[in-house]
Amino acid sequence: MTSTDNLVKDGDRVMLKKGDNLRVFQVHKGREIFLEKMKFKLDGIIGETYGSLFEVKDGEMVKIVRQIENETSTDDKGIDTEKDNRHLLDQDSNQKLKQEEIEQMKKDGISGAHLIDQLIENSATFQSKTEFSQAKWVKKKKKKHLNQFTVLRPSTRLLCEMHWSKGPSRICNLRIDSLSQMLTMGNIRAGSTVMVVESCLGLVTGAVLERLGGFGKVISFYHGDSPMKCNLDNYDFSKEIMDTLYNYPLELVNSLKHKTELRVNDDVSMETADLTDESKCIKVEQDKDKSDNIVPSVENVIKDSNVVIDTKADVEMESESKNESESKTETRTESDLAEGEGQLKVADRSVEKTDNREGDCEQKTGGKRRGKKWNKRDNKVKKTKERAEAKILRAKEIVDARRIIQEKNVDCLIVATKFHPTPIVLALVDYVNPSRQIVVYSQFKEALEDCYVYLREHKGLVNYRLTETWLREYQVLPNRTHPVIQMSGTGGYVLTATTVVKSPN
Repeated sequence: MTSTDNLVKDGDRVMLKKGDNLRVFQVHKGREIFLEKMKFKLDGIIGETYGSLFEVKDGEMVKIVRQIENETSTDDKGIDTEKDNRHLLDQDSNQKLKQEEIEQMKKDGISGAHLIDQLIENSATFQSKTEFSQAKWVKKKKKKHLNQFTVLRPSTRLLCEMHWSKGPSRICNLRIDSLSQMLTMGNIRAGSTVMVVESCLGLVTGAVLERLGGFGKVISFYHGDSPMKCNLDNYDFSKEIMDTLYNYPLELVNSLKHKTELRVNDDVSMETADLTDESKCIKVEQDKDKSDNIVPSVENVIKDSNVVIDTKADVEMESESKNESESKTETRTESDLAEGEGQLKVADRSVEKTDNREGDCEQKTGGKRRGKKWNKRDNKVKKTKERAEAKILRAKEIVDARRIIQEKNVDCLIVATKFHPTPIVLALVDYVNPSRQIVVYSQFKEALEDCYVYLREHKGLVNYRLTETWLREYQVLPNRTHPVIQMSGTGGYVLTATTVVKSPN
């Protein structure tokens, strides 16, 4: 990393941290943001180094020198045992300064340090508090009245903490220690080819891309019509790193086993399948005397998110729903490409018509500017053309991802989704190289227990391990070191296994 890479530039995404509050913003000159009940611009941080401390003054970010507080240990000067807080009452009358006076001092531009000193002088109970209570009181007032932010570069750890503070359920209760264990157990390193199935706002995919550093390949499976690449924008990855990402629809997973070749255009071809009844479900062979247990297919699992905690394995498939999903899955990429090319041709014809009308309009009006009506029409045509080009690129990207998967040269499979993991893992485990790792995360233990049973019957894996991640955060201060009172109860569960060559028997 060069010296210029550590400087904030216009267009970069940065994280502003105040206490435990983390938010991501994109830097643009003259753009105002709203944070902590304040509106200010980020122009002052352009050209400064990451990790600098800034204070908001008159709607602008001003760099300040970070003061290192030298906390003297109470072991050196002794603990004052004469003071205690038993007779102190938490009342508004303890502070002589009124809220209106404090707000007026802020408007007058008084510094934050001077404001804290004024609050201490006008507090009737500050001197009666113990030293520990005084330090805690000052820290609380600084957090409330000091408008100071630290500018940080977005990273996996910071983004995970940000999403966790907003709502753990948004990222399937994935904690940073669980995510780090998943990357370590999966042996994610530069040059690896990794398949990722997740619904954690792109957090797992971004963590894998960050660790690969542009060396390797990542196949990300998405649910829906198009991948949510906007979730990775907060990482602010370079183009070299983003070029290693391939997206593939989760609905087409079961079609990977078929080898029928489908022409997309003259230059691009993909291997797709005439989906048969066998591709609609994954059969796990058991004793010959017993009937086969059928695991729900990936298409059926992702249709209903309630399957997340449903661990029943026996699912009856209706023939009508089979035929509908067969035709839908078979023509998914063809329809996207055809629709995109059609929209592109329509957009080109619309542009020609608009240009002709523009020329006629200029002749009649003597070369005057077009009205708002024509501008709106041009914008609409432009958006239609962009959407058509995006569909064509997405269809070609599916072709490339499919080719990489069917090479069966994948080094790791990571699953961290809100759907039931069993059919997803069984559909993709055969594309992982031998002596490689699969890592499955879930916030529910029962889902992984069900997956564990079916993987044991698969007979292509060894070294199964189901663990619960646990983390305890400590406050480390002189004579006040103890576990944090408020902490999460669990960080989810992780199932790992190692692939081996499956015996022909």
